[in-house]
Amino acid sequence: MAEIIRQPALAQFNKINKKFITVLSMVEDTSLLNHDFYDYQEVSIDPYNETIQGDYNNFQIIDLNKQPLEITEDMLNELARDKIVKEYPIERQLTVLGTVLEKIVDQTDIEAEELKTMNDYIAEIKRTNSIRKQFYANNADYDYKSTEELDALIQEKYEGSIQAYNGEFTSL
Repeated sequence: MAEIIRQPALAQFNKINKKFITVLSMVEDTSLLNHDFYDYQEVSIDPYNETIQGDYNNFQIIDLNKQPLEITEDMLNELARDKIVKEYPIERQLTVLGTVLEKIVDQTDIEAEELKTMNDYIAEIKRTNSIRKQFYANNADYDYKSTEELDALIQEKYEGSIQAYNGEFTSL
């Protein structure tokens, strides 16, 4: 359990609806703050372990560590999106869709010259990208790392860390 270390601060509230906005560090001259849109109240709070619940007229300071973990739909959607894009990067998704659409176009009377032009362009970019990778990988003037090599370095660097446990690291 974290030790609560309170300090003087200012609780900022929306002036119109009185909803809590944030906690600000104490300032010497509160007249410099935005009083057009916000109201303020002096509080004694641990900004790392406590927050304010309620509104300007009726609020309390609560211990964050004793509250249920907040999970939002957006958080879950982002996790799902990340998992999908990790397995099927956008470029791969577009390639699959473009290939299937082109096959459908070829079997029907649908004119899709723009689709075929796009697919040809994407194929050419992938081809030249592959050549670039080979050039940098085989040239001693560059320290080229493939995605697999970079992932291995990251795994090794963070082995046993909290980032490794949560799978949250993304770079060296």
